[in-house]
Amino acid sequence: MEITELTVHELKEKLDKKELTVTGITKAYIDRIKEKEKDVEAFVTTLIDEATDKSKEIEEKLKNGERLGTYAGIPIGLKDNMCTKGIKTTCSSKMLENFICPYDGTVVDRLINKENMIDLGKLNMDEFAMGSSTETSYFKKTKNPWNLSKVPGGSSGGSAAAVAANMVPWALGSDTGGSIRQPASLCGVVGLKPTYGLVSRYGLVAFASSLDQIGPITKDVKDSAILLSLIAGHDEKDTTSIDMQKKDYTKALKNDVKGLKIGVPKEFFGERN
Repeated sequence: MEITELTVHELKEKLDKKELTVTGITKAYIDRIKEKEKDVEAFVTTLIDEATDKSKEIEEKLKNGERLGTYAGIPIGLKDNMCTKGIKTTCSSKMLENFICPYDGTVVDRLINKENMIDLGKLNMDEFAMGSSTETSYFKKTKNPWNLSKVPGGSSGGSAAAVAANMVPWALGSDTGGSIRQPASLCGVVGLKPTYGLVSRYGLVAFASSLDQIGPITKDVKDSAILLSLIAGHDEKDTTSIDMQKKDYTKALKNDVKGLKIGVPKEFFGERN
């Protein structure tokens, strides 16, 4: 199996066993981006040189025994409506084509600065997250990697397409009324909209502040639980952030769903059903 086909928890296991290196993993994803991006067009901004340099820096720190984040050296992609210090944050709009944010949003700070993940770039979206196909971006129309004649969904279509095309092992999207869940479904990956207030919105360019949530787009459910555990938690910079203890959502995972019941309101089916 190719490196870029592995889930994050598989990458982490191989890193721990020294079967893979941070630089090797990063190079594999950079090569994959160079191979697939011209067709899928999932990125607004790629950070090839920056990611290469950071992978070398992290690998050296790990060799020296320095304490880093649990998922240090794991690459990630970010939807381009999340503020990144010193890197363009365009929201896929001509109006913000050259806007460079002076600060990192909370989720970016937690993953890139504190967890020491490697940012591979900013991912395409419907302009200002207003759309459901990732066709309204000023810069490009993202394609569904399974069928390039189809849309990936939206507005987090770049994030979902990048994960599905193995250009990033996981990514962050934002969801107002389905903008993570719909493209995840269309691209065959896992997407989750967290409960409102669970994840800080500080540094997110909002579509509708009373509904928006940042959430994970991953290859499997375990990775989704891992990424949610890393980004969730109270943030004093966000007044809508829930004041609660951090949780490890992987502990809620079970081997099967035997006995699980799902309730669906009868009104969902209409009179004829």
